[in-house]
Amino acid sequence: MILPKFDYKKARTIEEALELYNKYNGNALYLAGGTDLVPLIKLRLFQPQVVIDLKGIDGLKDIKKVNNSIVVGPNITLFELKQSSFIKDYLPCFFESLEATSCETLQMRGTIGGNILQNTRCLQYNKSLEWRTARGFCLKMGGQVCNVVPNSKSCFSNYCGDNAPSLMTLDAKAKLVSPGGERTVRLEKLFSKDGRAPFNIKPGEILKEIVIPLKKTMGAYEKLTVRGSIDYPLVGVAVTVKDKAARIAVTGIGPSPHIYELKEINEKSINDMADQAYEDARPISNAVLTPLYRKKMVPVLIKRAFKRISTGGGK
Repeated sequence: MILPKFDYKKARTIEEALELYNKYNGNALYLAGGTDLVPLIKLRLFQPQVVIDLKGIDGLKDIKKVNNSIVVGPNITLFELKQSSFIKDYLPCFFESLEATSCETLQMRGTIGGNILQNTRCLQYNKSLEWRTARGFCLKMGGQVCNVVPNSKSCFSNYCGDNAPSLMTLDAKAKLVSPGGERTVRLEKLFSKDGRAPFNIKPGEILKEIVIPLKKTMGAYEKLTVRGSIDYPLVGVAVTVKDKAARIAVTGIGPSPHIYELKEINEKSINDMADQAYEDARPISNAVLTPLYRKKMVPVLIKRAFKRISTGGGK
């Protein structure tokens, strides 16, 4: 499948990228690694007038220690992040989610910013234009109803990122820049919980930095897939233990990760939280495994992650 025609512009600064976005009246997309964006354009799910390449912007590919935090540029690749001693030694949940993402070939291309801001997915959405036209456009494509849940006015497409959930358990923040200035938000606040437009990002806004508190943690990431590599999570669970408390994120079910917290970690609190996560999970038939199986695997993966942490499998 070939790409449609569009203009290509390579920005050298964030200011230039914002100017280009405005010049094309917002009919533009930002490009970093392209491993998620390019296939979507090929499927005609996006048809921009211009693609603005951000790879040449200085400062967006740095990783550095600032005070008690690690500041990560959005253009650094997943493979490069895995080489960081800070991440290996202090943030094992994040390291494991990086390892679990796709395959090493795509990790060398895909960026952390693009991985966080990847679009939601659905078996009825990620298809060719011809297939979608024959089936009828769904809500996410501008149609009137969901093609999976008849008569529904809500979009149930799944957010399938591995790394945003692990970063959420680490209390990470995102710094964004727009013509109106900069703002910093907790990573979970980026998610709108609406599959049609899954992120609370202003038109033209650019992710500038991810800020992660640098404190020794224990953690693990568990992922349900059909194949051993490449696949998106059909369910993913990130767990970080810090200061005798835990944060848990469940991904792959619905348009945003679900966050849970444990003030005390013991068998009862883990089981109660796993039961609550099971009740909260509302998968539908928009992935390759059945909804009931995916739902039942949520508490299994949560308990598996905590077991690995307690036995030293999660560092």
